[in-house]
Amino acid sequence: MVAVKPKSTRATLEHLVAENYSTISLGLLSPLLDVLSLSREACGGDMDKFLIMLVVAIRTTGHKRFATYTREQLLSGEVPVFPSLGVNIQSIADSVGASKETIRRKVTELVKAGWIERQGNKLYFTAKAYRDFEKVRERIGKMSVRHHQVVEQLRDAVPTD
Repeated sequence: MVAVKPKSTRATLEHLVAENYSTISLGLLSPLLDVLSLSREACGGDMDKFLIMLVVAIRTTGHKRFATYTREQLLSGEVPVFPSLGVNIQSIADSVGASKETIRRKVTELVKAGWIERQGNKLYFTAKAYRDFEKVRERIGKMSVRHHQVVEQLRDAVPTD
């Protein structure tokens, strides 16, 4: 009979990663560098802009309606401005540890680029941003798969009791 590995808890996996970081770090860091480099490029060298977009994207993807749209609907512009749980300049500044004035200035640039729409004091992710960040999303997906593989291989290498 083949021994089946019990499902690992998150805490167990986090411990395994911490204890074995020196052996798995290349598999974790290389894809992260790819994501950050491409993100920086997409934002014209300004990582603060990417962090702002990331906060707005998190609030967008957290909205229950966002999950009902197909990739095609999101890319086509059928939904020009995505639903959101709501985010404003102050909450972004608090999230990324930057001054409110810096975030305000960069949000103005992101609005001009068509990546964010401002409705009152709330900020929303646009279909244009979704299209323009497609390569970044693809790279994030690849990073996720690679990280999963690294952790899965590590988990599988640990002897069962």
